[in-house]
Amino acid sequence: MAMINNPLDKKADLKTIRKLYQDGFIKPEAFQAAQAVLRSPADWFIWAGQLLLFIGSALVLSGIIFFFAYNWDKMGRFYKLGLLEGLILACAVSSQWLWRKKLEAKVLLLSAAVLVGVLMAVYGQIYQTGADAYELFTGWAALIFGWVLVCEFAALWFVWLVILNTGLIFYWVQVGHPAHEYSYELLWLALAGLNGAALIFRELGALAKLEWLNGRWLRIILFMALLLALSIPTTQLIVDWHVTGILWLSAGIWIVAAGLGYWLYRFRWLDFLVLGLIVMNACYLLITLIGKNLFDYVEHEEAGTYLLMAMIILAIVSAAALWLRLLAQKIKKTGQGGLQ
Repeated sequence: MAMINNPLDKKADLKTIRKLYQDGFIKPEAFQAAQAVLRSPADWFIWAGQLLLFIGSALVLSGIIFFFAYNWDKMGRFYKLGLLEGLILACAVSSQWLWRKKLEAKVLLLSAAVLVGVLMAVYGQIYQTGADAYELFTGWAALIFGWVLVCEFAALWFVWLVILNTGLIFYWVQVGHPAHEYSYELLWLALAGLNGAALIFRELGALAKLEWLNGRWLRIILFMALLLALSIPTTQLIVDWHVTGILWLSAGIWIVAAGLGYWLYRFRWLDFLVLGLIVMNACYLLITLIGKNLFDYVEHEEAGTYLLMAMIILAIVSAAALWLRLLAQKIKKTGQGGLQ
């Protein structure tokens, strides 16, 4: 007679407990107690080892950059280029050789991607190509795009996004504004579009069970970048009476992004850090609006005006913190949702 597999006979692990918590089958207190029991002290050693691996890699890459800067005049151009190309090749080949040790292999590929940018900068300095900075960064992003696709490494994808953001900013500084008179508001909208698309890709990847996109830190940074890009033109709309359509568009997109973000990270994927970002960003804009009207109304700025503004800031921030605390207590009591 065949035995029926009972799911309760399965050995408990953190992944299963976290899934049960996210689905609302266990309460937060039970989840925390289970974490305390199941989390082995060895997990902290693994985490520390990974952290030291990243720090060590960053220090080695910094050392390579400073080595070239210090010995620039003493090295020939073939030596400079050959050394960098050899380092890139060594990192790429070693990454393939160590692919079974996935984290080490991915860190090596990340190092190779960073060295590609160093190689392009050195090449531009040696031959004085006259290329603008934005061409360096966009070319760098294009060259390492294949590695970003095959590596499935969140850190490499994040570095690639940083390179793209930098290239976009330099394009506006060097070409967009001087040659085409693109407004700076258009730059912030473009940055918001880029980082917003990256955030959507991250969330869809997490829904599709792509573990490399499941890092919470990615969500926090991308949402922060999105809010920052939208809040700068929105701030100008508040403080500047000479407004344009693009400022109203930016403010409208900010409202949509903040509202949709609140709904998603309050009811769909509970994430208090994101909620805190939204609330604090809204507080900043509200304080800017009140301060603008207050100082416009007062003809002669006095100490009392600044004291009143300080009390308003304290009241708004305190109310926001209290509201977040009450919300956390409400969710904790009802056991609603889980952190993802």
